[in-house]
Amino acid sequence: MIKNLVINNIALIDHLELDFKEGLTVLSGETGSGKSIIVDSLAFVLGDRADKTLIKYGEDAAEVTALFEVENDSTVISKLAEYGYGDDLEILISRKMSVAGKNEIRIQGKTATLAILKDVCAELVDIFGQGQHLALLNEKNQLSVLDAFCEFNGVDVQLKTELNPALTAINRELKTFGGSDAERERLIDILKYQIDEITAANLSEDEETELLAMHKRMVNVEKLSSALGQAQQMLNGEHGAISQISQSCAFLRTVGALEETATELESRLQSARLEIEDVSSQLEDILATMDFSPAEVDKMEARLENIRQLKRKYGGSIAEVLSFLSQSQTKYDNLVNSAERIEELNTQKNKVLKQMYALCQKKSAQRKATAQKLASRIMQELNDLGMRGTHFEVCFNQEPTFEEYCASPSADGFDKVEFLMSANVGEPLKPLAKVISGGEMSRFMLAVKNITALAEKIPTMIFDEIDTGISGNMAQMVANKLANVSASEQNGYQCIVITHLPQIVAMADVNMYIRKFESDGKTHTAVDTLTDYGRRAEEVSRLMGSVGEHAIINAKELLDWSQKYKNSLK
Repeated sequence: MIKNLVINNIALIDHLELDFKEGLTVLSGETGSGKSIIVDSLAFVLGDRADKTLIKYGEDAAEVTALFEVENDSTVISKLAEYGYGDDLEILISRKMSVAGKNEIRIQGKTATLAILKDVCAELVDIFGQGQHLALLNEKNQLSVLDAFCEFNGVDVQLKTELNPALTAINRELKTFGGSDAERERLIDILKYQIDEITAANLSEDEETELLAMHKRMVNVEKLSSALGQAQQMLNGEHGAISQISQSCAFLRTVGALEETATELESRLQSARLEIEDVSSQLEDILATMDFSPAEVDKMEARLENIRQLKRKYGGSIAEVLSFLSQSQTKYDNLVNSAERIEELNTQKNKVLKQMYALCQKKSAQRKATAQKLASRIMQELNDLGMRGTHFEVCFNQEPTFEEYCASPSADGFDKVEFLMSANVGEPLKPLAKVISGGEMSRFMLAVKNITALAEKIPTMIFDEIDTGISGNMAQMVANKLANVSASEQNGYQCIVITHLPQIVAMADVNMYIRKFESDGKTHTAVDTLTDYGRRAEEVSRLMGSVGEHAIINAKELLDWSQKYKNSLK
């Protein structure tokens, strides 16, 4: 059960600390005072979606902390130990969210993930909000309600942890072989085309770099020829550098006998002339290669375009294209020579599917047996809630053949169910959505929650305004049922209820009054625990819509009657 809840900066709440006890705790107050904010806060700390709009205006972050107490035999203890959070009977959970989007979760003071939080809290609290009225009208959710009450005796474990993973692995390998024969032939044709296209291109990793460099020269041939030609002319022309150096050497030789350094300088100039002659010779060679024909240019551009197309289709570089070719050749060889392996996999697949189908038949039989018990229990609960004469059944679809099951196999089974109800004697059974009223839906949900909670052994149930469409005698019956399911001597459930009904408020073991007030130009929410008998009577009277002395008397009579009813349950 939940013992303590601390809320900081959620909506209208600055700081709020609530202590909860066993039995029936009822929250009441004016519309808009913030009753549902408390449930939203609890849902948040239990792992619901982190909605930043819940953060109080002007604050950077919001935080909710909850303290739970569990029994020695609770499965939550083993889960906590498995995740490394110890095995204490008291569980402290906190969750914080910021405007910036940061989400911080702690269990027993240690960091936790959202997945772990949801897994742990799933067996601590069951919150029933108004939206679940509509959810239960959905056939998929109806199957979930039935399954919550079922005990599949290991069938589910074998289906989901053994056979379904094996089927997935087989299908994954078969997919690598192209699936069906037709798909495989199509894939072989595609691979062959890709292999032939890349192979025909005869690619090499350095070719593109060389072609790009050559192409750059081609498109700039005039500029290159002009520059190189002028450079070569300046070196080896009629009045070029080589001719001028030769003349300088001749002059130096004439004075060699008179000036010792003249001979040395001549030698150095001769060396320079040889180097310049070599440069001039290379320039002539380069110029000789500058004569490109239009056909050569077209051929080179076509080759570059071919390489670009292959890169677009098979990879961002020639290396990646060649890698793709290697992988495709391997796939092609495997597919061409895969017949034996495919036959082996299909045999394995058929064997697994037969096992799954047999287990799904067992699962269906267990569901059908449970459905009869569930229908009987629901009709009993509805009878207690004043819906006498109601008939309820769970309708199943026709069992598929093995071949039909193989078309879309599932570890969840092949069952589709629909809840059928007749609210009056003599009326035919019809889908729940078509015959149930708002008030009947609230009582139906209370009946279902009471039954499934017994199966799931969830110690705390929270009902957020389940009194939709209920009044008068029906309201009293709902109040009685809440007292029944929350009586500690009977089953130890902790029920927390938000309501507008005086009958439910009067039946409470603990009354909490939610109010809002203004301070410093801001609106705030506060909670008062009504321990005084007179204050409780005033709240019951307010919800009755009466005023004056007689209204208080009537409220006290309802409180006294409710107390006698609760005493009778002990």
